[in-house]
Amino acid sequence: MNKLRTFGLCVLLLLTPALLWAQDVIFKTDGGRLRGKIVGETTREVKIKTLGGVFRIPRDEIDRIERDGDVFKTFARRRKALRSSDSKGWYALGVWAQDQGLTPQAVDCFHQAVAAENDHPEARWELGYRRLDGRWVTEAAYFKERGYRQWEDRWVSAEDYARWEQGLVKLDNGSWVSQAEADAREESARRKPAPRRGLKRAPRRSPKGKAPAKARRKRSPWVGRNRPLGAQVGLPRLTKEERKAQLEQGKQRGAWKVAVASDYYDFFSNGKVQDVNKLAKTLDLMCEEFKRIFKFKAEITRPFPIHLYGSKQEFMSRTGKGQGVGGFYDGRKIVAFHGATGSLSTQSTLFHEGTHQFQGLVLGRNMWRAKIWLIEGLAVFFEACQPAGKRMKTNIIPKGRLAHVRRAIRAGNFVRLHDLIRMEQRQFGALHYAHAWSLIHFLVHGAKGGKKRFLEYWERTKQGGHDPVKSFEELFNKPIDEIEAAWKSYVLKLKG
Repeated sequence: MNKLRTFGLCVLLLLTPALLWAQDVIFKTDGGRLRGKIVGETTREVKIKTLGGVFRIPRDEIDRIERDGDVFKTFARRRKALRSSDSKGWYALGVWAQDQGLTPQAVDCFHQAVAAENDHPEARWELGYRRLDGRWVTEAAYFKERGYRQWEDRWVSAEDYARWEQGLVKLDNGSWVSQAEADAREESARRKPAPRRGLKRAPRRSPKGKAPAKARRKRSPWVGRNRPLGAQVGLPRLTKEERKAQLEQGKQRGAWKVAVASDYYDFFSNGKVQDVNKLAKTLDLMCEEFKRIFKFKAEITRPFPIHLYGSKQEFMSRTGKGQGVGGFYDGRKIVAFHGATGSLSTQSTLFHEGTHQFQGLVLGRNMWRAKIWLIEGLAVFFEACQPAGKRMKTNIIPKGRLAHVRRAIRAGNFVRLHDLIRMEQRQFGALHYAHAWSLIHFLVHGAKGGKKRFLEYWERTKQGGHDPVKSFEELFNKPIDEIEAAWKSYVLKLKG
């Protein structure tokens, strides 16, 4: 489900190989890609059939082609063939994984490249490090030492920070306007006829700053810029007629087959109505569980939209996401697809992204300031939940995550807790998801007084204005090494 690209909130889920849709992928020289089945080739062009139709791509516009296959198996095979000291190989595999939409795996590869070559500039850049006075520091440290301040998911000058605080909005042309004027301009642009879509080349966007020559373009945060958070509270409740009209409007606008209103969500789907009704009922239970656990007292007066495509193929075609993305939350909606099975089913995906949606609802702009271990750890914690009557069972252990972190602990290459709780989003890979989940599970279920202290940590995060690392150390009031030892022991003894 990138901290907060799309607000990309992405937020990124790892799907099992059984969920993959076999396909060919054409990577174009302009950075675009087409997924489907290659149905014809000549020395001049390649013809590919996609869900959007059949396209002919000139050879000189093609960078490379990935043939029909399982990208997860390909990734595993290439990873197994690499030596631990092969920094170039790890970096190349990370770049390839990024192209396939396997972002967490790509991050792990960049970590491996840095482990093999500490001064690897391209891998360091991808992980968010910057050069400062001859040393590598995190992006946050880099900007802080240069007088920048963090506004939501970005670093801005002190002057721009003051403007944001005043409620102004910066337009693409660099001018500042009120939020009302920005909304009016956006509404006006939305009403204009959409441009015809073709296969014209789009200009590449270069990363800001002085990136190494071979570094890739900077990925977006997992939650997109300028997205309104918390828009479900503080607004008048809709009447039944208004709610019905809003639902129908959304259905027509998106050409959805099914539209279902639940207590807290508006579901728009191309799947079966009975499946949507079941998911709607379960997501309402999950929302009630969020409210209970985090003592959320505000009245939720507006529904939140959920888009469910009919299949993995349709999801990828309509959203442009890669095979490694099972769903995402972008601040305005949750997007997933029907038909996912296994440990990360459609329900689990909605629980994961629904956690991010609830975090956005409760934390507002402080969501951007929260540490990524907390944001993603909670999402993994709740993704395994199952309905139990009128409540949700929240202590279910995701076996794959547990196995992942156990292997790391036993092999001695686990992530130290003092590194995990300080980690920036762009450094957060697949292994860190498992670590973050296991730390939260330990604090809530395995540490005496841990749940109370963890909820206090959440409250401090909600209020903002605190150092998240310092708060963690203060609240748990023990040396971090002592907490780490107890956490490792707890994880190794867990049954799952």
